[in-house]
Amino acid sequence: MSNRVIPQASKAFEEIAEAYDSWYDDNPLFQCELNALNEVVSVSPLSLEVGIGSGRFSHALGIRYGVDPAPGLLALAKNRGVVSIQAMAEALPFKKNSLEQIFFIFSLCFLEDSFKALQEAAGVLKRGGLLIIGFVPKDSNWGSLYEQKKQEGHPLYKYASFFCLEDLLSNIEKAHFRIVGGVSTLFQSPKLKKYHTEKPKKGLHSKAGFIVLVAERL
Repeated sequence: MSNRVIPQASKAFEEIAEAYDSWYDDNPLFQCELNALNEVVSVSPLSLEVGIGSGRFSHALGIRYGVDPAPGLLALAKNRGVVSIQAMAEALPFKKNSLEQIFFIFSLCFLEDSFKALQEAAGVLKRGGLLIIGFVPKDSNWGSLYEQKKQEGHPLYKYASFFCLEDLLSNIEKAHFRIVGGVSTLFQSPKLKKYHTEKPKKGLHSKAGFIVLVAERL
């Protein structure tokens, strides 16, 4: 995949790869997100993260495979020991019914065709396989903050399309999944001077800044 066909969102991440990656260092927000993901799932050896970025989540959770269009970020993920493949979410280089878990962590909102990516995930997951989505709900305080950054032309968020919880649930079901659980975190305000780690709450709370949804492939 040449740089020419890399989606614009990936190019934007690529340009600030090192700075983007260093955001995670000793960051309580990252810890909140990891706690939520750890709460809902134990990672299988046949697991894939779509939109792996620099591999921070995959490395921390023990996800084996990662795909991303951006070569610079993939190199960072590879250094963290993840099997990293340059590919698009809408065209995954895996056999049908071959994977047990697919993760989209903050990546679904940056895709050019998020519904097609969900259908693609359904194709490569085994029946009963799990789809795990971590996202910022559009109508939360954190969603409003990122939506505002998007309107102001932020170099990354200008490419994001944030989802309301209901719309995302509907798309997941249309792509032949059944919602089986979830947890929510980041109830603290984005305006705090200093963030703290939170214990995730069971269930899908649209006011939370980060929701982890789990769905099973039918």
